[in-house]
Amino acid sequence: MRFIGCKTLLLDNIKEVIDEKAPDAKVFCDIFSGTATVARYFKKWYEVYSNDLLYFSYVLQRGTVQNDDIPLFKKLRNEKGIEDPIDYFNNLSDIEMQVIPQEKRFFQNTYAPTGGRMYLKDDNALRIDFARITVEEWYQNELINDDEYYYLIACIVEGIPFVSNISGTYGAFHKEWERRSHKKYEVYRLEVYHNGKNNKCFNEDGVELLKRVNGDILYIDPPYNGRQYLPNYHVLETAAKYDYPEVRGVTAQRPYENNKSDFCLKTKVINAFDELINNASFKHIILSYSTDGLMSVEDIEHIMKKYGKPDTFKIYWIPYRRYKSRAQGDKEQLKEMLVYIEK
Repeated sequence: MRFIGCKTLLLDNIKEVIDEKAPDAKVFCDIFSGTATVARYFKKWYEVYSNDLLYFSYVLQRGTVQNDDIPLFKKLRNEKGIEDPIDYFNNLSDIEMQVIPQEKRFFQNTYAPTGGRMYLKDDNALRIDFARITVEEWYQNELINDDEYYYLIACIVEGIPFVSNISGTYGAFHKEWERRSHKKYEVYRLEVYHNGKNNKCFNEDGVELLKRVNGDILYIDPPYNGRQYLPNYHVLETAAKYDYPEVRGVTAQRPYENNKSDFCLKTKVINAFDELINNASFKHIILSYSTDGLMSVEDIEHIMKKYGKPDTFKIYWIPYRRYKSRAQGDKEQLKEMLVYIEK
């Protein structure tokens, strides 16, 4: 999934730091989980706790991290004759999906040309509506359990970016149809790694959650800049909740006043980071951050040394792109950094 700050390319780097500094660790916590890429990856080796303030992120985690196997859907098969719900959704004809009343089709009525917007083609929006409404009905009728419910919603959400008419986020849609938007939407079959451990997922403020959880490794990947995440991923949030929100503006934003992160606010980020490190009951802390973030390297070092063992503090520099400074005309280098300290 395309996501601001996704750490797919840094997974090996993070593992190298852990192997060097915490070879005997057993519990790994991904406190700002996003797409759950990091949590899924480290589930191979550790009992994993993951968390995010965004509900669609929680759904992705709950479906693939807390779930320790792909669900079997036994009751759905016995009572509805549906062997594989993902195949069922992906093989439906357009005519079969017309049973959904027009007034219930939130995605088609809001994010597609039917609703005057171009995030999705009408037929793809209807496929999402059908799948999401059907899963909710199955759940309410107790045809699927919690594990099955969250797995299916995660698979529905995961498939949306593959057909979305956007540049990378849902802050705006293109005025012409991009190539990917013409593809047929499909519920995406997610893999689930089995580790046999008591993995847990949360949908909370990470600073507060750290007052109640503890372990060996705390991985921190907070927002770097002033862009709040929900306005950029509001379509995925609505797919996860399917709560028929009152949207506003050309881009159909859902309300997000209660989902603002202090890590995106210059006036609050230092205090938020200080409190987070203070609350952390983890021996090994690894922060992923960028040199163009709201916190300076000096801010980070001061706070981490304030609560950790100063002589264990270490920065691992990872150059990730070059850009040309418009003001100076010279080449500068932005860097991703992994920062370690022992608490």
